Amino acid sequence: MTARRGAALAGFLVVVAAVVTLLALRPGPTGSAGPGPAAVVSPVVPIVPPVASPSAPAALPPEGVVAAATSATPSAAPPPATPVAPAPFVQTFAAQPGAKPLPPLASPTAPVSVPANVDGCDHGYGTRTQCVPWTFPSAVTHKCAWLAAQGFEALPVRGTDRHRLDPDRNGIACD
Repeated sequence: MTARRGAALAGFLVVVAAVVTLLALRPGPTGSAGPGPAAVVSPVVPIVPPVASPSAPAALPPEGVVAAATSATPSAAPPPATPVAPAPFVQTFAAQPGAKPLPPLASPTAPVSVPANVDGCDHGYGTRTQCVPWTFPSAVTHKCAWLAAQGFEALPVRGTDRHRLDPDRNGIACD
């Protein structure tokens, strides 16, 4: 009977040592291994291997003992701390004591002249979203065939016919 109690006690001690080890290796609040601030430090329990006699098989500890040892572990992790936003960094030159802001300038009254080909498109042809080139590539000999190859067919002429793409003057280029 004493060998059986010794084996049960040794099994219980193994379970307690495993629980203590798991608690000690649980990640702390910074993610590193080791006890966190709320961890409880348990006394060190030596691990004694069970001594099995040839006549009596080793017995496991009663189920109530194992359940009591494992239910003592905390089941919920503490809630994560809410991050605090750092204060904005203000550059030292922004303070400039004694500096006064410049007065606002008057709005321009003269119209701004922008050349018609500023974006490289001849807006006398097609719609606002279509771009007929202001200058065709040098290898192009037939402009309407090149425009058709680019997906432009039956372009409306909205301004002057600079490229002479509407010879019959019906308002449709390359028809």
